[in-house]
Amino acid sequence: MAARRCAALIAIILVSVFPANADITGLWDFRYDVAWSTTSEMLGSTIVSIVQNGSAISGDAYIEDPEHMEGKISGTWGPDGFQITATMYRKRILIISLKGTSQDSGILRGSFIAASSDGRAWRGGFIATLTNPDPNFLNVTSMTDKNEVAVEPKAAPTTTGSAEKSRFFEIRYSRDETIYPRPVM
Repeated sequence: MAARRCAALIAIILVSVFPANADITGLWDFRYDVAWSTTSEMLGSTIVSIVQNGSAISGDAYIEDPEHMEGKISGTWGPDGFQITATMYRKRILIISLKGTSQDSGILRGSFIAASSDGRAWRGGFIATLTNPDPNFLNVTSMTDKNEVAVEPKAAPTTTGSAEKSRFFEIRYSRDETIYPRPVM
C-alpha cells in the first residue's frame, strides 16, 4: 500500500514538473551570449512574438541592434523543447536558428546559430524572458505584406537620384540543407 502511494506521489510530481502541453505563447525578450563570432559586432537582443498552436510555432520578430530589423518566425514544439527559425530583413537578411526548452513559466533557455547575408555569423546560448503573455502586443509588418523595400542610393545608384526599389523573395529551406550566406554582387 505504501509503495502505491509513493508511486502515485512520484507520478503527480513528474506531471507537475514536466507539463505535457506547455505553452510558450507570448511576447519574449531573447538575450544572446555569443561564444563564437566572425565579427566583433555583437548580436542584439530580439523581441519575439510567439504563437503556439499545438506543436506549430509562428509569429513575428524585431531586433534593434546592431541595426533595426524585423521578420517572421516559424518552428515546432515537441517533448524535447522547441526549434524556431527567425528570418529577419532590412538592408540584409539575418537568419537565427534557436533550439531550447522552457525552464519554468517565464524563462526559455537554449542555444542559437545566426548568419547574415553579408557573411557575418554568431553562435552561442540564449535566455528569454516572458515580457507579455499577449503575443499580439508586438506590431511588426508581416514579411508577406511587405513587397518592396527601398535601398540606399549609394548601394544601387540610379539615374533619377531617387531610391531604387528592390524586391524581397521568401526563402524556404529544410533542415537537411546547408545555407551559406554571401554578399550578392
